[in-house]
Amino acid sequence: MKVFRAIDGFSRALGKTVAWIMLGLTLLSVTDVMLRKFASSPIPWAFDVSVQLFAVHFMLATPFALLAGEHVRVTLFRDGLTVRGQAALEIVSYLVFFMPMCVVLIIYGADFAERAWTYGESSPGVVAVPIYYVKTVIPLTGAVLVLQGLSELARLVVQYRTGVKPA
Repeated sequence: MKVFRAIDGFSRALGKTVAWIMLGLTLLSVTDVMLRKFASSPIPWAFDVSVQLFAVHFMLATPFALLAGEHVRVTLFRDGLTVRGQAALEIVSYLVFFMPMCVVLIIYGADFAERAWTYGESSPGVVAVPIYYVKTVIPLTGAVLVLQGLSELARLVVQYRTGVKPA
């Protein structure tokens, strides 16, 4: 379980680190609005960079959300089950839905990022802001989600075997 604690620690640190992106995003947005309103001179690249920062924040915070149990769950069936039944349902869900989706994210995201780097892809706006580095975050997120998913699966296996939710 030491490995899974390390994965949890990494996801937690990553989530807390990328949370600071929102501060930068907020400052950028406020500055752009103020310049637009009072100086009639908006920042030409502000919108493109804001979208990119939000995308990076959303993707890299996802493993932390999974760790914290803040992800979407369909509780319609789950809530009526015993603790072991809930664990069994979630184990099947992770294996049938979550892990395959992460693999798709890694495979297609890597291809998507590679093409973006090959062509030096940039935003179509007035200021061509590079976006290939943001697309690189897609397969990286998939990989971290696989690791966090394995950690969650380990906890679920313990829950299924003991009938008690691990702390």
